[in-house]
Amino acid sequence: MHILSAHNRSEFLAVPQLIRFDYAHGSDGFEPVFLIKGSTVLLKYIVLGSRMQLAFTICGGRLMCALKVYDDGDNGCILWSVVEREEELHGIRSLARDEPLSALLFNELAVNVAWNDLPAQGTLERLSMWTNNTALGPVDHSAIKGAALPLLNRLHRHIEDEDEWLVLEVGGKSDWKPIRNHFITAGASVSLIHLFDSDEGNQQEQLGVWLTDNLQSSGVHHSPQIPKGNGTRELTDILLSHEFGSVLIESKALSVLTRERLPDRAKLMRDVSTHIGKAFAQLRGAMRALKSGVLVTGPKGNKLSVERERPAHAIVLIPDLELVDDRAAYGIEFMQDFMSATGGFAHLLDISELLRIVQAAEIIASRGTTTTPMMAFDYYLVERAKTAAKAGTLCIEVLLRFADDEKTAD
Repeated sequence: MHILSAHNRSEFLAVPQLIRFDYAHGSDGFEPVFLIKGSTVLLKYIVLGSRMQLAFTICGGRLMCALKVYDDGDNGCILWSVVEREEELHGIRSLARDEPLSALLFNELAVNVAWNDLPAQGTLERLSMWTNNTALGPVDHSAIKGAALPLLNRLHRHIEDEDEWLVLEVGGKSDWKPIRNHFITAGASVSLIHLFDSDEGNQQEQLGVWLTDNLQSSGVHHSPQIPKGNGTRELTDILLSHEFGSVLIESKALSVLTRERLPDRAKLMRDVSTHIGKAFAQLRGAMRALKSGVLVTGPKGNKLSVERERPAHAIVLIPDLELVDDRAAYGIEFMQDFMSATGGFAHLLDISELLRIVQAAEIIASRGTTTTPMMAFDYYLVERAKTAAKAGTLCIEVLLRFADDEKTAD
């Protein structure tokens, strides 16, 4: 177990994917660690032994770190950061001296889900020299981005100069150690986050539970049921309801751990496209069922109180919005058709975007005296739907900005 600095904890919640070195307090005192925060899908590629390269260079007098994960054949994504603090240099200097260095994996919720030791690299004199000559302090990322992107592009295209980048092979390990995290919900049930769980669909649902359970005192309803024949069937994966409306979440995960061969990005995009269509069809059926007045119960058979008259929010939760290939398919016509058929709002989110919306709701509620987090969540979803209509697609990312009309969309 490592106790991270307050700086890294807050930064990890604010940024969807990033890397950082740290000098954290472990069982034997302070130890150098390498922190990797990424989407759950990306983390699965890492623990299954995908090739990884850890690279360093100097950019504008600052030491820059980059991690390339080959999650798409010979291509891959690159996470990068600029060293800002002395604690980061301690970790990098340990790597340069060939001292033991542990890597910690964090999911979208900044929950540590796995760890491993990085392979020995030998003494790295050039890296040691760079750590002694780099400037420290906060980085203006908008200013340094212009110089950083060409360097990262050359790293991505394998045309880096040997004097420009120091590249280390650190991947290929499939013996990552899992860390199981438990959350006690408002309903006194236990929710487990376990990256290696073969039930990958349930694991994504648990991430949704962790995020939304604190929005109201009664908590979230996971797997609510409606009658079917002599038994019941699931209404939707996650349900929240308050006096001003309901929120239905249909989660669609991607199977990665159980495949014989790791899929490339094109395969993941095809799978996501199929899942989204199925999820919205399921949500239409669930919203019709609510309108009909059907009895809704919890997994133990207890009757649930659900608001049915006001417009509901229908959320399709997927692993990564970047995997949506045809964004035009979820444009104005789709939104209008969904609202006409159900009377509710359609939303397409990934875990990181759901986290941002929950955080925004908590901030809005904290600034008021009568607004609850659930009320703020409902309100913010309505405002997000308006922004999506203006943008012409459900595939948007929205950030709360009180000083800039409260929100901006990308």
